[in-house]
Amino acid sequence: MAMQCPSCGSTLIQPMAVVHAGGTQQFHATHTAVTSDGQFVQGSSQGSQSTALAQHCAPPAPPSPLPFIGAYGIGGIVIYMSMTVCPLLARECVYVGLAGLGYNWKQAAVGVGLIALGWLLMKGWRTQAKAYSAAKRRWQSTWFCHACGQAHQRG
Repeated sequence: MAMQCPSCGSTLIQPMAVVHAGGTQQFHATHTAVTSDGQFVQGSSQGSQSTALAQHCAPPAPPSPLPFIGAYGIGGIVIYMSMTVCPLLARECVYVGLAGLGYNWKQAAVGVGLIALGWLLMKGWRTQAKAYSAAKRRWQSTWFCHACGQAHQRG
C-alpha cells in the first residue's frame, strides 16, 4: 500500500529529512596558486550548499548554550580579578582572596551580576531546548508532497 498525500492524493511524498538530505551537498576543495615571486601557495575551502526546497525542509535549529556559558565564564573571571592585586605592568598577580573582594566590591558585584544573568539565560535556554525537542519530533514525523508542495504530519 503506497502512502498518499491527504491534500491531493499524490504518492510523490517523502519525509522532510529525506527531502533535506537529498538537496544538500557537502564540498571540500583544495586550491593551488602561484604568487608573483614564483612561490606555490595552497589553500582549501569547505562548506555545504542546499537547494531552496532543502532549506525549506531543514530541521529546526537547536538553541545555543553559548550566551549563558559566556556570562558564567566572564562573571567568574571578573570575580577572580577582584580577588587579586596586579601592580601596573607586573607579570604576576597576588591572590588576596576575600580581602580583595572587600576592596574591589564594585567589581565583584559586576561579576555576581554577570553570573546571575547567566543563570537567567540558562533558564531561557532550557525552555528553548524543550520547545526545540518538540519541534524536532514534529519535523521527524512530517512528510512533504512534491505534487502540491504541502507538508503533512504522519502518525
